[in-house]
Amino acid sequence: MTAKTPSFTGRTRQRTTRWGVRFSDAFSRGLITVGGIGTVVSVMTVFLFLVYVVLPLLRPSATGAPVRVEAARAEAPAFFATDEYRLLGVRASPAGVFDVFRLDDGGSVARIAPFGDAKATAAQFDPVRGTALLGFADGSARFLRCRFSTAFAEGEAVPGPVRDLKQGRIRIHGQRAWQRISDTQVRHQGFDAAVDVELDAVHGSPVRLIDFAEGPDGLAYAMFHEDGSMEVVRTTRRKNIMTGQTTVRRTVFPVPYKARPAAGAPAFLALSGLGDAVSLAWADGRLQRYDVRSVSDIRLVEETDLLGDPSLRLTALRFLLGRFTLLAGDSGGRVRAWFVVHSDPGAAESTRLAVAHEFAGPAAPVTALASSARIRMFAAGYGDGSVRLYHVTSGKRLADLRATDAARPVEAVAFSPKDDAVSAATSPGYTAWDLDPRHPEATLPALFTRVWYEGAAGPEHVWQSSSGTDDFEPKLGLMPLVFGTIKATFFSLLFGVPIALMGAIFTSEFLNPRWKARIKPTVELMASLPSVVLGFLAALVFAPVVADALPAVLASFVTVPATFLAGAYLWQLLPYRWTLRNGGLRLPLMLAIVPAGLWMARGLGAGLERWCFSGDIVRWLDGQIGRAAGGWVVVLFPLVAVLVGWIGALTLNPILRTAGRTLSRPVCAALDALKFAALLAVAVAGSVALAFILDFAGLDPRGAVLGTYVQRNALVVGFVMGFAIIPIIYTIAEDALSAVPEHLRSASLGCGATAWQTATRIIVPTAASGLFSAVMIGLGRAVGETMIVLMAAGNTPVMEWNIFNGFRTLSANIAVELPEAVRNSTHYRTLFLAALVLFAMTFVLNTIAETIRLRFRRRAVEL
Repeated sequence: MTAKTPSFTGRTRQRTTRWGVRFSDAFSRGLITVGGIGTVVSVMTVFLFLVYVVLPLLRPSATGAPVRVEAARAEAPAFFATDEYRLLGVRASPAGVFDVFRLDDGGSVARIAPFGDAKATAAQFDPVRGTALLGFADGSARFLRCRFSTAFAEGEAVPGPVRDLKQGRIRIHGQRAWQRISDTQVRHQGFDAAVDVELDAVHGSPVRLIDFAEGPDGLAYAMFHEDGSMEVVRTTRRKNIMTGQTTVRRTVFPVPYKARPAAGAPAFLALSGLGDAVSLAWADGRLQRYDVRSVSDIRLVEETDLLGDPSLRLTALRFLLGRFTLLAGDSGGRVRAWFVVHSDPGAAESTRLAVAHEFAGPAAPVTALASSARIRMFAAGYGDGSVRLYHVTSGKRLADLRATDAARPVEAVAFSPKDDAVSAATSPGYTAWDLDPRHPEATLPALFTRVWYEGAAGPEHVWQSSSGTDDFEPKLGLMPLVFGTIKATFFSLLFGVPIALMGAIFTSEFLNPRWKARIKPTVELMASLPSVVLGFLAALVFAPVVADALPAVLASFVTVPATFLAGAYLWQLLPYRWTLRNGGLRLPLMLAIVPAGLWMARGLGAGLERWCFSGDIVRWLDGQIGRAAGGWVVVLFPLVAVLVGWIGALTLNPILRTAGRTLSRPVCAALDALKFAALLAVAVAGSVALAFILDFAGLDPRGAVLGTYVQRNALVVGFVMGFAIIPIIYTIAEDALSAVPEHLRSASLGCGATAWQTATRIIVPTAASGLFSAVMIGLGRAVGETMIVLMAAGNTPVMEWNIFNGFRTLSANIAVELPEAVRNSTHYRTLFLAALVLFAMTFVLNTIAETIRLRFRRRAVEL
């Protein structure tokens, strides 16, 4: 066994560390450890909280165990509904007789015949509004108010037979269901059906199909008669505020529909929610849509095939919530959602029906359809006794249920008013399930992919969380917000990074140390400017100024850098000894020429607007006037200038370097300035040539990087946010450059390199990892910016690269909508998902940045 070699060197430490130093060292080490761990724990806690809030969005819908109630066999109901407390149900026969029953045992509560012995020949019900329209054999119709009513009683108002009712128990009395809800209060419910309006016959022929739509101005209804006649009738009510008398005016729109003798009589009739279009559908799936907005111009708008398969039959047809989307069920088990969209330009009609969504079912015909009264959800009953629930917009299947063990068809389905239950009627009785749809509209595909929303021409990315109507569907696509965040970050970095890095290089390598001690703290103080102040200046100062002088602003992006570079070339033409003695005047003299660039931009702006934008840049951007060539010149010039400069550096610089060995310094400086002027002229000529080539090819930058001008736009945001990130990038970049060992500078200068060569070939590559870190920290600042974007970007969630239009970012959207979103669980959780996406974007960017930074660092070590 080999003994360990002692590490004792023969000398002992002569001094002992004071206890105060040891304590400070231990305390500092512990504080740093706790701070580091606390930071990691805090960030992870925020992340876990976001995940906790967002996870319910992704949970599937839930349904309870089926509750089956046997009931006496009756004919298939034309109407079926339950009350909000799920105590009573009602079914209406096609003849117009309502049977009210208990949901727990199927016992009868009341039988209501609002028309006496008269029997309806056609009926249509609207369970959302609690209304119905029934047609009769004499061609007349009657409009009903049919809905559940709820009242409360206590004390002496409680009838004697129900006073001994125990809490939670139900008793039927007086055709109402009584339930004790507390020691002193009893709730009683019933169903009321009363004729609201009697509508005289237009034709004496029996009504076979009927539909209606009730609006704020009155009732619109359509009837198809046995003799083949059809009409749409609009009734308007006007109440005299002086006398209180109500006047009803009726307008009849006879519809000369296109008969189809081979297909027989139509099977379905559908009137749009505004009463401006009526559709007839046959069992073979053929649909005719008529425009009935004007009594003098009633015409067939289109004919379409709802099924797309001649072997199928149309078995069910009804409107979704809002009466705009038409659900068509067929014998193959499919349900297809149709709605009206704008036609392609040049089409004969301005609108057309489009099938936006299709839902596959079991291999059994669709026998019943029901729409939710709250969201765009529907239930479909099938011939094999199954029931399926779908959300139309997201396409998500919410539940797959069985109403009966045997293969008996579902005759009717209904949602409870609160969407907390769904019921199905079959020949043996009724089956009910508890329902929790949760958040069906917020699926991952609906949040991050294109969705075909109602009325849109096609699938698209949209964020629109609120509206002024109840039948509005929330559009929660996050991609416009992600795009807006990327757009804001890109334009702010495009403006801020070059200025910050160039300023850091100049301060570190060329500026007098005395001036550096004053300028750097001043720039760092810029970081203390509040975002709300910058946003205020952007919205109320910079945006109007840019809008009033847009051509001059665009010209300044060329003239200011050009004059600054021209000042640098002029400096080279000065006597060499004088420049050595007065090197501190180089920057002031170069900056003194910048106002000349602004003056040139002001003068060039008018010519630029006249030559490139037909005299009015705002109208040109809107596409009203002018050719595309002028816009291409503006877009292409920066790219062509960089390309020409790079090629010139590769080809001309070696020639000038060789010639400079035999030429004097003034001649070399003059040649260098001449090279700059020539390359600038080539860049302008190349941009103009490419612009006309693209114009002749039919390409136009409008609609891409250019477009309609909005005062609060990405140009203003990029300019102001650039100033917000410049101090951060500048400070960190300058520290990274100053940290490069001094012996590297001395070695480079000692080998004969110029200060510029030393900076670009030695200092910058060595400090590349620090420079990249500075840029990524600036990027993180731009990604999370809220107030500047909120105040200066227009806050419009649009997806286009147009630099003259606004946008909305994730952070700005959260700041604006979170106070109101607490009222809507889906909206609230979606905003937290937006925060989680912002968190993930920052994490991914930082991970990529760290990987690249380590590569830069390894390369610097190799150098």
